[in-house]
Amino acid sequence: MSDWRTALFNPRRVAVVGASATPGKAGALFLSNLASAESGFAGDVIGIHPSATELLGRPTFPRLDAAPAPVDLAIVVTPAASLPSVIEDCGRASIPVAVVISGGFAETGAEGALLQRKAIEAARTHRVRVVGPNCFGVINAHCGLNASLSIGLPRKGGISLVTQSGAYGMAAYSRSIDEGMGFSKIVALGNKADVDEADIIAYLGSDPETRVIALLLESFRDGRRLFETIAAITSSKPVVALKTGRNPSAQRAAASHTAALSSDSVVAEAALRQAGAHVVDDGFSLLEVAASLARQPPLRGRRIAIITNSGGVGVELTDLLESHGLAVPELSPELQQKIAQTLPPHGSPANPIDVTTDWARFPQMYGAAVEALMRSDEVDAVVPVLLQRSALMPEVGDAVAVALRKSRDAGSQKPLHICWVAPRAADANRARLLEAGIPCHLWPAGTASALAATTARAADAQPNTIAAPSAAPALCDADGWAPTPQAFSLLAQAGFPIAPFVVVSCVEEAAAAAEQMGFPVVLKAERPGLVHKSDQGAVRLGLADRDSVVGAFMDFSQRLGPGPALLQRQAKPGLELVIGGRRDPSFGPIVLAGLGGVWIEAFNDVGVRLAPIDIDEAVRMVEKLKGRRLFEGFRGAPPIDILMFARLLADVSQWFAAASWLDELDINPLIASGDGFKIVDVRMRVCNAGGRSHA
Repeated sequence: MSDWRTALFNPRRVAVVGASATPGKAGALFLSNLASAESGFAGDVIGIHPSATELLGRPTFPRLDAAPAPVDLAIVVTPAASLPSVIEDCGRASIPVAVVISGGFAETGAEGALLQRKAIEAARTHRVRVVGPNCFGVINAHCGLNASLSIGLPRKGGISLVTQSGAYGMAAYSRSIDEGMGFSKIVALGNKADVDEADIIAYLGSDPETRVIALLLESFRDGRRLFETIAAITSSKPVVALKTGRNPSAQRAAASHTAALSSDSVVAEAALRQAGAHVVDDGFSLLEVAASLARQPPLRGRRIAIITNSGGVGVELTDLLESHGLAVPELSPELQQKIAQTLPPHGSPANPIDVTTDWARFPQMYGAAVEALMRSDEVDAVVPVLLQRSALMPEVGDAVAVALRKSRDAGSQKPLHICWVAPRAADANRARLLEAGIPCHLWPAGTASALAATTARAADAQPNTIAAPSAAPALCDADGWAPTPQAFSLLAQAGFPIAPFVVVSCVEEAAAAAEQMGFPVVLKAERPGLVHKSDQGAVRLGLADRDSVVGAFMDFSQRLGPGPALLQRQAKPGLELVIGGRRDPSFGPIVLAGLGGVWIEAFNDVGVRLAPIDIDEAVRMVEKLKGRRLFEGFRGAPPIDILMFARLLADVSQWFAAASWLDELDINPLIASGDGFKIVDVRMRVCNAGGRSHA
């Protein structure tokens, strides 16, 4: 078996290294799980033990290379100190992959980290891939493989779960039993010393038994590779992702606004969304949304139809759906007339459709309404509310399921989700609906959030990067910050719209240049290490005559020491924006844009994407800003050309991505007015001599 991923998920022979017959020991648990008659694993299971010849009914051998037939997968539960030698044994036995359950490695400190490195060095030498260490294990429900700490196999289905947390392997089993969720593969990666999420996702992307990939991620080893791997899959297979650790107790100090507003968690979530993943906020939603996408097609529009036997719940659900950016539109007179044929006179065929309390006719009314709506092009999804009486009647659920099947046979691919508000006495009816492939979300809030999270996503197109810009500035300070005049010159060479400037080194030069430039002007002190100029009184705006320019220059010299200043004609009033770039250690170049000036950190109204981006994605960034209305000409201000801004943003993203020597870029503010755009301030921070970030 040449491919290690096939050996991991579909092994013909599995060896438990550290096998035992003692109850409570990991070696006994794994032998039992693999050999369980309930699981039905058809492959061979053997034990590895220094002296025993048989354990729990399974043949046992002293070494891996003593087994009479090739082993595809080794499950390692021996003490941590033995791992390097166990991996060497795997290599000698030509075993392609080992899952290391044992702990005591990098998660315990420096000594454990050293031991982990030695084991991985042995793995690379002997061409053995390692899952873990310190992990939950691996499951393939379709072939009965339970090489994990789980107490049983989940139901077979289309969800494959990749997680760093073993607890979610356990949760998958319980949600499967309680909620009827069906799983294909489950793998918990533990310390990710070798195999990481991108390795597994690439395999699952082409796995025919996997319909949806669910990811629980705590950290990234190679964020850009993960982004590219997910982006290659999401056009054909949904990926649902949860990134934990979004609010660390201590953020790293950041010298630029771009760095301050693009924390690791912000970049990670932006990258996942940009790759086309459905990003959720918690573990319950991770499995709920994954199960919904395994049962129903994704939502490909905003228009939702509601059928309810409670007007109040219908109104509540409408409010919640609209709060998630969805819509509950009024139906056309023709469609209302068609639906009204099965409703009582006091029912409502508008949206939400209220079937009232005519209990005896519930099955007919729900079934007919579902079928009419599923066949209509006026809505993109149908949500029947089954509340109390309607939920307690199995005939109602059966009628909904029959209508769904008829609609699918007729070619409809819109999703149907049920809002379930019922007592436990109706649980059997809910189970029937779940078995029929219909998600049943608890209460309106759960329904609205789950349905919104299933909205179809596709990876954003990645344009080709432009030719690399000029070489890095030579005169940077100790922290890598380039002098502002050099930064402006580089942007001007690239064709970006900078505000004209001149560098002045004495009072006389400043006064003469200001008179030639025309008032009013802006004067900015230039000193090494002076990054946040406004905070240190190094910027003077609105200088209207020669005397004010002279006074400002002399003030800079007295407070900040002698040095030059940068003089600019003051830009016309307009909307202050920011465009920034940063090289993330894991995800590579990113671009940021939003409201700028002094309000950038106060409002935190920015969008983040992995760079480079194209114009279409730049437009989407702008449209998702909370201050989007300011572009339309708020309170008499002239409107801002969004397409022109998007083109500038896309060009900057491509230029920054190509400038491998550039670590941070802060264009703030960029003044937008009816006349166009002007870059009035910029900061650039170059990478150090080794090409690494200063951050």
